[in-house]
Amino acid sequence: MNEREEQLAIRRILIALDASQHSLAALRAAAVLASSLEAELRALFVEDTNLLRAAGLPMAKELEYPFASHAQMHPKRMERQLRAQASQARRALAAICAREHIAWTFQVVRGSVAAKVIEEAAKADLLCLGRASRPLVDRRGLGSTARAAATRAELSVLLISHGALIRPPVVLAYDGSSCAEQALLLASRLTEDLGGLLWILVPAGASKSSDEIQEQIADRVDGEKIMIRYRELPGSGITVLITAVQIGGCGVLVVSKAMLPSDQVQVLVDAVDCPLILVQ
Repeated sequence: MNEREEQLAIRRILIALDASQHSLAALRAAAVLASSLEAELRALFVEDTNLLRAAGLPMAKELEYPFASHAQMHPKRMERQLRAQASQARRALAAICAREHIAWTFQVVRGSVAAKVIEEAAKADLLCLGRASRPLVDRRGLGSTARAAATRAELSVLLISHGALIRPPVVLAYDGSSCAEQALLLASRLTEDLGGLLWILVPAGASKSSDEIQEQIADRVDGEKIMIRYRELPGSGITVLITAVQIGGCGVLVVSKAMLPSDQVQVLVDAVDCPLILVQ
């Protein structure tokens, strides 16, 4: 590993856990990355103070499944549920890390979920979380914690949905700029581990010509281990990138956040369904 790669290495991966299926998908993806990158996996479970406060309100009711009846919600009961969810998350973490021989830690904190996740993420190199949380909510949209992480966290972020897997092909948006180099290193390392193909999407108006970009990538990536294909996009806007990802087939999309204005980052994470790594 050269000096540049050493500086960009991902050694600590933070996974934000709850009891949702999206969270378990994020855990599986984080384990794949931790194994591939030889990183430590640090798990965080946040006891949501907003839920605890809401449980203390007189009008707070809980629907008792499978019975169509409502029970009064109490803070102590909510605390027990959160502790049970934390225990469930810890067991899932321990099982997958034992199977993959990954070093791990597990921490429970209390506070605002988004704020605590972003606070703890400052101690990591990559943050992994499900697109939605709240285990009783079935939705495709981006949850508030994932939205905050994508736009506010000052580190690389992986977002993944329930049912999705980290698999080939790895697709990288690359414009030849220096800010895209870390994304290239991560994408090539992941492709090397997963096998398969690395697709390079080159937007129109990139800082270098297509030939220069291919030469630049050839200098940085071991062509004997990775098969690379290039596709020049007909434009440089976010809509062109999203369309290319949607019609081209994508196992995991890797994009440097610096390549996109902040409002376009939001559009991208809302539009793509595949696992998405936003590289800081």
